[in-house]
Amino acid sequence: MKLAISVWNERVAPVFDVSERCLIVDRDGGSRALSFPGSAPDEKAEFLERCGVSTLVCGAISSEYEESLLARGIETVPFVAASAQEAIEAWLCGSLELDRFSMPGCGCPRRRRCRRKE
Repeated sequence: MKLAISVWNERVAPVFDVSERCLIVDRDGGSRALSFPGSAPDEKAEFLERCGVSTLVCGAISSEYEESLLARGIETVPFVAASAQEAIEAWLCGSLELDRFSMPGCGCPRRRRCRRKE
């Protein structure tokens, strides 16, 4: 099981749709930084699927991108605001859903985890 975090300046990127880089994190905490090969929803989703990613942590995300990820079996944890390192640590210990990781002003019902399609 691998995690992807869309990143910008060592933080969770505020908008996934325009993010250009991500961290791929293994369960043991090892990570590697990669650039997305394209910017279209299907290109990003296919890239993450090929990397073996099961969960994406990101900031805001449009429904088009989220649907593309979910169609490929990638769960999303949207509207996260944290440093990349804080997000990794929270994911490893299961606390990423805490309110302290929510984007400021985000009372959005989509803050909950969006499950992959079975």
